[in-house]
Amino acid sequence: MKNRSTEIALALALALGLPMLAGSSIAHAGAQAVEARSAPADPAAAHPANVQPVADDAQRLIPLQGAWNTRTFAGLQGTHGPIPANAFVRTADLGRLTAADRDALAAAGVTLDIDLRTADEQAQSPDLLADDDRFAYQRTSLMGTEKMDLQKMMKTFPDSLGTAYVQWLGHSQPQFKQVFQRIAAQRDGAVLFHCTAGKDRTGIIAGLLLDLAGVSNADIVHNYAISAHYLEGQPKDSAMNAQIMELIRQNPEIGRKMAGMSGTAPENMEVFLAALHQQYGGAEGYLKSIGISEAEIQQLKERLGQAG
Repeated sequence: MKNRSTEIALALALALGLPMLAGSSIAHAGAQAVEARSAPADPAAAHPANVQPVADDAQRLIPLQGAWNTRTFAGLQGTHGPIPANAFVRTADLGRLTAADRDALAAAGVTLDIDLRTADEQAQSPDLLADDDRFAYQRTSLMGTEKMDLQKMMKTFPDSLGTAYVQWLGHSQPQFKQVFQRIAAQRDGAVLFHCTAGKDRTGIIAGLLLDLAGVSNADIVHNYAISAHYLEGQPKDSAMNAQIMELIRQNPEIGRKMAGMSGTAPENMEVFLAALHQQYGGAEGYLKSIGISEAEIQQLKERLGQAG
């Protein structure tokens, strides 16, 4: 059983949303650190290409000026039919939304904004829906911490995001319970949920919802993997970049882990889904294990269009 310091370090690592930095100078520095220690047999392996969206993904994209990776689940096939367009919206940081963006989210039916970030992240980039009367707002730090220690987290972060996602299910159960109970309680409108990069915390909440709906593993993995493509234009935090670059220079091992944290490789979600089913019997089993009631699960299924 891992100790509390390891759990907090994992929380901090995912809380930062560092995979959004893929393609930046940080990601390149991490890849160079890997290559300096052990050059791969296939040079392309150190820089895997992002999974590209397909034509069917276009119906789910909500183009905004100040937010990235903003998508619905519209049309994804569950056990009892397609998920409605007005059920959920997943996205990244909302600190750069324009007035037109906020209007667009209201027009898309969003009534509840669930912010999965830490207090540090919220202070650095305030969620611009939080003070808009058209939206209810709840912040739950999904990783169970409100502060971040860059050096500690980077030294103790698991070697793969897939492994981190699996560990996450165990150590943040109270936070997962709070998020899913709040979603179940929202009877009208679309529920938006987001973190910083819109792919780790956001991606796992999306994965659980889609698995609960009965969406195929292949479609869940694809929905996760295309995030890196949609995040390519997301601005980077220069202050955070400078801190991480200095850590990489001082600790080559951090560079190796940074390279492994970049992007949204399909195998991350494949590892997560395999463990979800092996350990809990799937999303419904997991939700029951953390205290989500049968009635709440039914409400979630109804929102997902799977009440049959």
